[in-house]
Amino acid sequence: MPTPISHAAVGFAIGAWTAPAPPTTRVCALAAACAALPDIDVLWSSGLPESSPFAHRALTHSLAFAVVATILIARVAFRQRRARLGLTLGLALLSHSCLDALSTYSLGIAFLAPFSEQRFRFPWTPLGRPEDMIVSQLVIESLLVLLPALLLAWLGWRIRNRSAVPTASS
Repeated sequence: MPTPISHAAVGFAIGAWTAPAPPTTRVCALAAACAALPDIDVLWSSGLPESSPFAHRALTHSLAFAVVATILIARVAFRQRRARLGLTLGLALLSHSCLDALSTYSLGIAFLAPFSEQRFRFPWTPLGRPEDMIVSQLVIESLLVLLPALLLAWLGWRIRNRSAVPTASS
């Protein structure tokens, strides 16, 4: 199962590549926070049946939650370019559920909550195999999610910041 660190790294990379150039630390950090936000449900989901709309990977992992949270966060955090920056934050938020759908942990993701109780999982599920030890799960996650996300974040930051620097013309 993806860790909050991997979710945040993916969110930061999304911020680095999709925010208006040059990407700012504020936007990338907010995208990282948005990518980790759906796991806020662990604060209240302990002991709930997995079929509950308030269980882990249910309502806070849904498309509806992503839309509402994106609108609220963009409205509070930005005065200008709300739509463009909201798109960045929304993509970061949705990345969380998509990563979680790559694991076999739990019943799947309730992408359509609160309108449907159906849980989904992608056909390819390389993350979070219950029969593996936690160390092997972390190694697999690092190789498939964390390291590529960190590399993409670094490249996006470097390339998009370099292209935004004005050059002196001769």
